[in-house]
Amino acid sequence: MIRHRLTDEQWDLISSAFPKPKRTGRPPRDYREMIDGIFWILRTGSAWRDLPGAFGPWSTVWDVFDKWNHDGTLQAILDLLRGQVEIDEDLWCIDGTIVRAARCASGGGKKRDPDEPEDHALGRSRGGITSKIHILCDRSGHPLHFHLTAGQTHESTVLDTLLVGADVHLVDRGGKPIAWPIAMACDKGYRADWIDAYLIDLEIMPVIPSKASDDDDARAIAFDREAYRDRNIVERLIGWLKESRRIFSRFEKTALNYGGMVKMAFIHRYLRLATN
Repeated sequence: MIRHRLTDEQWDLISSAFPKPKRTGRPPRDYREMIDGIFWILRTGSAWRDLPGAFGPWSTVWDVFDKWNHDGTLQAILDLLRGQVEIDEDLWCIDGTIVRAARCASGGGKKRDPDEPEDHALGRSRGGITSKIHILCDRSGHPLHFHLTAGQTHESTVLDTLLVGADVHLVDRGGKPIAWPIAMACDKGYRADWIDAYLIDLEIMPVIPSKASDDDDARAIAFDREAYRDRNIVERLIGWLKESRRIFSRFEKTALNYGGMVKMAFIHRYLRLATN
């Protein structure tokens, strides 16, 4: 038996999010078979050409993944699952992690999607050619949003991007917000006066420790040490995500397709949480 297939219960949770097959023309591939094949690639980190034949032709599964990633199907599945959990609004946590890129990840080409960054979210850092995943989650470890940059990008520069993205996606089917944090926990890398001011302006309490050079009396807020202890949930989430080998190392040439794999990992986590 091939591992990493969906259970019947998990398939029932997401089956309604897939596009309805056309009534004319060639019958479409089985959607469940396709999603199982993508999960197999995600979890094993194998090359697409090594996909077992039980999932169908590897090129077909790749084409379906690429199509679903670009037409919003993966995001729709993720939104569907996220709307079925209770998101903790007391504390949200943010952090970034570097991912080494394989040699095959280079050469994204000149013909690009308008949403594809110019650098393909690839850059040089201590680890060589790397990408960085910036992740936002709640106190319960529910992944809320992510953003990809080149590996050398400082985490603090995209905090606002993460929050804006979360504000877009954390809505119900009527377009109303379903969650917003009371406090935000970050490590010392996010300690900056502009970040304190930005979060306070959004009515979010910063939970960020001071640096050695800071004057605590001059800060606009007091550091909540008790709440900060729960920030490790985002580090545990990152560790869990990297158990998917397609996340642990980047093989995709474009940031959009690597982001599609991150979405698949988020989907996998929500399915596990919903059925355990």
